[in-house]
Amino acid sequence: MRLILLSEMSAMNKKITAFLDNVCMYIRCKAVHKDIRDELTHHIEDLKAEYLRQGQDDEKALDMAITAMGDCEEIGARLNKQHKPKTEWSLIGLGSMIVVIGGIIMFASSKFETAQTVSFERYLLFALIGIGVMIGFYFFDYTRLKKLALPMYLIAFSLLIFTLFSSTEVQGRKFLALGGVLISSDYLTILFLIAFSGFMAKRRGKGGIAIVELLVLAFVSVIPIIMLPYLSQAVVLLIGYAVLIIAAVIKNYFAGNRKKQLLYLSGLSAIMIFLAVNDILSNPYKFDRITAFLSSSGFIYDRVDKWLAVSNWFGKTPAAVSGYGLGLGMPEVTTGYVLVNVIATLGWMVGIALVLIISLFIIRMFMTTKKIKNDYGFYLSLAASTALSVQFIINILSNFNLSPILGMNMPFVSYGGTGYVVNMAFVGIILSVWRRNDLVGSTTKIPVSNSRRFIKFEDGKLIISFK
Repeated sequence: MRLILLSEMSAMNKKITAFLDNVCMYIRCKAVHKDIRDELTHHIEDLKAEYLRQGQDDEKALDMAITAMGDCEEIGARLNKQHKPKTEWSLIGLGSMIVVIGGIIMFASSKFETAQTVSFERYLLFALIGIGVMIGFYFFDYTRLKKLALPMYLIAFSLLIFTLFSSTEVQGRKFLALGGVLISSDYLTILFLIAFSGFMAKRRGKGGIAIVELLVLAFVSVIPIIMLPYLSQAVVLLIGYAVLIIAAVIKNYFAGNRKKQLLYLSGLSAIMIFLAVNDILSNPYKFDRITAFLSSSGFIYDRVDKWLAVSNWFGKTPAAVSGYGLGLGMPEVTTGYVLVNVIATLGWMVGIALVLIISLFIIRMFMTTKKIKNDYGFYLSLAASTALSVQFIINILSNFNLSPILGMNMPFVSYGGTGYVVNMAFVGIILSVWRRNDLVGSTTKIPVSNSRRFIKFEDGKLIISFK
């Protein structure tokens, strides 16, 4: 008797397997096959149970359930369409415009007959490396990074300490020397943010203790960076960490009392602001820098105002400031003040157009991130979007004398090596997460209710929704 039952169950399982195999034949993305098979099996069992309640025997109920599911080819074709990898073409288009403007400016800057001249060949090399890294991340399964959160954090921290104590110093900043090549610590930003996103994803529902743990991990990574000193990088990381934690609290990701958590974070922010202000007031050098910004009385602030004033609406300005051309008359014209370079070289219209394109790029990044279904993917994309946005916004503000001097470069426009590649990697991460948005299971719905499934059985009718 037992053998007969096992034989009947095996025969029924074979029917279900055959149906699932036929459906999956039409779905190209193998990564979603398991989820789809589980979902379809669940609904076949629901349908079978319904027919059993109507008085059908096991075998008949199963045959009717499979028949009610519909045509394998039609279901497979629609699910294949739904689960195709997606590309965020608007981000690629807007990013390409920014890159092109950056390339034009770097080519023009390579003609400077001053110490600020740049190697256009070196710029092209790092641009190509950056694009290659972006494409690599685009096709890479970002979910594999989640398991590497702790190793990545420890590696980044170890390299940071090594750079702090065993490095080459250039103009007051420390670089890691490998094979005669000086590497800035810009790469640490992406390692720490990827790791932090993984830490976030593993602390869902852990309450206030999770926030404390994340804050400790954040401060431990930032303090040595400030000591290098890489103030601009520290600002990017601090704002990135803050945005991730605040976003998680607002979504009640950690569970617990959300209002209390926000109140504690606000109190911590107030303490940090107080300490920062106290540090500025007690440090004559920092105090003088802030005073110079507020009064716009410093040398660089004066040069920015003058170069913006003499720039044309269209094309390169023929004017000079204090008898010097742009290469000598404006400091950091290929890095921190590259927007002044764009306006002075290509005209105000191109400068305004660049700011508008960047604004659209930032908006599009966060709109894309908002639609991410997977928790880890959401925080990873949010971290990348925040890191890029902070650099863009602070650089633009600095170029109009609306921010103190932080030495923040403009992504894809300023001259740089490691930083250029890292920022391209950030774009690649956003594109990668979006590409797999319909391929990676959502972790925001537990458990999945019948109303959230793409197949439902209501009032004796089978409803398949591909929305």
